[in-house]
Amino acid sequence: MNKKNHLCLGGIVFLIVCFRFSCFALSIGETFVIFADKYIPLFINEGTKFEYEVGSHGTNCYDLDTVLPPGTFVKVLNEEKNSTVYVFCKVSKSCSFNGFIHAKFFEHSMGNLDSSIFDSMAPPRDIPNLQETCEMLNSYRETKIPYAWGCNNLGEVNLDGLYAFVCKNKNSNDQGNTPYRCVGLDCSGILHRISSWTLPHSTGQLYNFPQGKCLYELDEKTSDDELRMALKSMRDTDFVVCPSAHVIIFLHGGFIEAKGCNYGVVYTDAAHAMKELKDLIKRGTVRVIRWHPKLLSQETSL
Repeated sequence: MNKKNHLCLGGIVFLIVCFRFSCFALSIGETFVIFADKYIPLFINEGTKFEYEVGSHGTNCYDLDTVLPPGTFVKVLNEEKNSTVYVFCKVSKSCSFNGFIHAKFFEHSMGNLDSSIFDSMAPPRDIPNLQETCEMLNSYRETKIPYAWGCNNLGEVNLDGLYAFVCKNKNSNDQGNTPYRCVGLDCSGILHRISSWTLPHSTGQLYNFPQGKCLYELDEKTSDDELRMALKSMRDTDFVVCPSAHVIIFLHGGFIEAKGCNYGVVYTDAAHAMKELKDLIKRGTVRVIRWHPKLLSQETSL
């Protein structure tokens, strides 16, 4: 091949590379929607290099903010830097997040969205009916679901090669090399998922959820009789939340919760519900919140 042909081939390769880069270059204000079968991790720090703990039933990952579900609207707030993009995300009418997404996810997991749609609409999500919601909770109760901080998804997200991980598994000789499986539920992730991502994925926001009704505020001064009365009045899907700490969900007289990386999602039956409630109250003043529209409408009609 002569020099002229080499130059010609080199020019073609250069143009292909430039074209490919231009296809995936992101600009401020550009908007996207997450594809139907994709889940995208949103991190709280640019260039995340986080530590995580591995337990027998899941993982803790403290830099993962949430997992964005299919149909989420995403707007670029800052241009790509160090392979991450700062974004604003609309998950539903009542739920939105800011954070960082790895640029690679834009290539194969999102499609362009009209900016006017992003600005004027929220992703259309319907809260499942009460029966469907209870069926989901029952399925979590009967299935070995791992705990994973920041997660609200049951399908794994491949993070291999995108982020650096430091493993804190004390029982492993493979420190730092165990892959993080971005799959499972955390305590607020259960509510986030069963509400079709309309409830916040944060205990602080759940504590002050404006669309819900606070049935009780309970603390360590609350008498046992008052606690029993509160338990007796709870309905399936009501939740008990302590801000910045934990949330448990009432189901069949007991509570279901994502308890931690050594437990996963667990159920406490009615016989031990009182103790579970008292244990949560030790962390601070809790609120019993009714949020499901069906239950709220029944109260209104009385």
